[in-house]
Amino acid sequence: MRFGSTMTRARWGRWVLGSTMAVLAASLLPSPSAAAPPDRWSSNRLVASPGGAPQSEVRLVVFLVVDQLRGDLLDRYRGLFTGGFKRLMDEGLSFTSALHAHAHTETSPGHAALSTGVYPSRAGVPSNVWREGEGSARHPVYNVVDPDVPLVGIPGIPGASPGVLRREGLADWIMAKNPEARVVSISAKDRAAVLMAGKTRGDVYWFNSQVGRFVTSTYYRTENPAWLDEFNLGFMPRYRADSLWASTIPAGTEDLSSPDTASFEGDGVHTYFPHRYQEERIDPATDDFFVWFEGTPMLDQATLMLAELALRETDAGTQEGRTDFLSVSLSQTDRVGHAFGPLSREQMDNLLRLDRSLGDFLTFLDDRVGRENYVLGLTADHGVMTAPERNPMGGLRLGPEQRSLLQQALDDAARAANQDSTASLASKLVDHLRGIPFVGPAYTQETLLGGEPLDSLGVLFRHAVVPDRPGGLLSVYGVEMWWSENTVDWTIVTGTTHGSPFYYDRWVPLILVGEGVVGGIVDSPVRPMDLAPTLAKLAGVPFPDDLDGRPLPLGGN
Repeated sequence: MRFGSTMTRARWGRWVLGSTMAVLAASLLPSPSAAAPPDRWSSNRLVASPGGAPQSEVRLVVFLVVDQLRGDLLDRYRGLFTGGFKRLMDEGLSFTSALHAHAHTETSPGHAALSTGVYPSRAGVPSNVWREGEGSARHPVYNVVDPDVPLVGIPGIPGASPGVLRREGLADWIMAKNPEARVVSISAKDRAAVLMAGKTRGDVYWFNSQVGRFVTSTYYRTENPAWLDEFNLGFMPRYRADSLWASTIPAGTEDLSSPDTASFEGDGVHTYFPHRYQEERIDPATDDFFVWFEGTPMLDQATLMLAELALRETDAGTQEGRTDFLSVSLSQTDRVGHAFGPLSREQMDNLLRLDRSLGDFLTFLDDRVGRENYVLGLTADHGVMTAPERNPMGGLRLGPEQRSLLQQALDDAARAANQDSTASLASKLVDHLRGIPFVGPAYTQETLLGGEPLDSLGVLFRHAVVPDRPGGLLSVYGVEMWWSENTVDWTIVTGTTHGSPFYYDRWVPLILVGEGVVGGIVDSPVRPMDLAPTLAKLAGVPFPDDLDGRPLPLGGN
């Protein structure tokens, strides 16, 4: 559940599993008391980028993140792309086996790892929502939401800040090299815009559907720039005149996606094109247009337009002798994917639209900055599971009966731990969980953090655990777990989700373009968190010497 703002996902009558796990945990058993460990992680010293200076001056580092873009989706529609995706795939260096190296594959830990080049466990961001405090004082934390920094010019709505982030990111490294550098980070999601900007106080903006505009918080500035207000007042209302999402898929190619009508998509009724605001709105008595709009591809188009305007107004990427930073995190693939699934016709249309918008954006960068003066990396924060009903391997939607079985396991584990003073609740709970057929990997945090050898899934969970910030369903009891493969829990009524340690949730595209990059294809495994030090290396920006990510090979095959 998203604290402090309205959720587009609510219009489909479902929650995102990863955002509710910590909240659900509080309703199952009283959490054991345990002192929070000290913060072990801090940024280390910066070291010079290996390989010497870049071949030409890099004036702009561009970090593009397409939320929930699974690793197979670009190839699926490659023959239809004419814009940005086509150009990047044709000209860039593509890493076809880019796999996130952590469990809890959600938006916040994904963006934190991309930004900082370290595992979410070290970045301090275990999930989208976690719990802090002890006993009755334990409370949910929606990652970047910060009530101490309200939205600029909008009283009564909490803003956001990077206060939860325990590491500096690529934007901070760029600022450390030159304090005059410009940092611009824009997304439809607050957590994406904020985390990609690291701890810098740059031009950081995100969309808020409650007010129907792009916003920022007082962490970054006390007043909105005039150009942002002009964009919100002059451009955003134009979308109201076109409250229709119609398909742009070329005739005869529709079968590259799944059929357009399915009872397990969307709200179960409006599952096919065209989608109309007046038919799909939640509350006819209120003005909720931008809640509906937040679930359409058009918001990515607006995000890219604002990014262009921000580059113009800040002069980012145009000054000799200065390297600036731009992050654009495009959120609608995630929102469309949650509602309709990755193979849906809606997702196909969304990606074709995004391809065209990215093509225009890359042309703008060429004209504004110059092809030879920017380096660009594109990847995703996580993948996604194919909806169980679409999966040829089969799948499962858990319901109240399975939730009751899980509750019974918790109750039984608590009784067993009370009867055996030599065993912990966590160890008994894992024993009981392993007897439930729809539960997959399960580990005690003690095992994960103890240093002993782990299986491959255990390593992924180790990279996601932040002990004083329990973010998984059972993390407050010292247990990390997930369901069996191709399973979604009772909070996901239709559509699909992500968050697992399995391949489909960790596999994402990774493409590099720019001076010093030789186009081609690399099939060997890499990690998306390698992208931050790679971009730093290309731009001649020093980066910390203790990163988990490493600069990628740039020669192609």
